[in-house]
Amino acid sequence: MPKKIICSKCGAVLPPFATTENPKRIYKICAECEADLTRQIKGPAVEKYLDTLGTPALVVNRDLRVIAFNQNCLRDLCGNEPKPTGLLAGEFLECHNASLPERCGATPACLDCAIRRTAIDTLRTKESQKYVPALIPGKDGNRMVRREFLISTDKLGDMVQITIEKLVTVLLPPASEN
Repeated sequence: MPKKIICSKCGAVLPPFATTENPKRIYKICAECEADLTRQIKGPAVEKYLDTLGTPALVVNRDLRVIAFNQNCLRDLCGNEPKPTGLLAGEFLECHNASLPERCGATPACLDCAIRRTAIDTLRTKESQKYVPALIPGKDGNRMVRREFLISTDKLGDMVQITIEKLVTVLLPPASEN
C-alpha cells in the first residue's frame, strides 16, 4: 500500500498522486511552502553562484531547510534524482534518521549531527568552518550505508552555505539473521 506523503514544512497531507511505493521518495514539500522558501533566496542568483563551484554545495535557512543547491550536489549526492527545495537538510541528504517518526532534527542521533551542529554554529557565530567531519547513515537498496563527508560552512546573510569537500560511501555489512 502506498505511503501517505506529508509536506516536510507545514505537515499538510499532499494529494493522492503524491503517494509513492519508493521509500527513497518519501520527502516532499507542498507548492505553497516551496514558493515561500524560494522567495527567501531572492531569485535564481544563489543557485547560479552555487553552480560555479566545483564541489557539491547547498544553502540552508535558519530552520536548516535547503533553499538552494547546485548540480554537483544532485549528481554526487542524489544520483541526478530531482529534489525540491524546502526539505530539511537530513531529508535532502537522505539521512536514515530523517525517515524515523521523530524526523530530521528531533531524533537522538540529531544531537550529534555534525552538519546540523556546524550550520547552527556558523549562523550563531558568523564564523566559517572548514573540513568538519560528518557522517550520514542511509540506505542503498536494502543495505545500510554510511556516507562520510568533510564539510565547510560559510554564512550568507541569514543563511548558511554548506560545501561538501569530500564524500566517501561505505557499505555496511548486512544485519545478521537470527
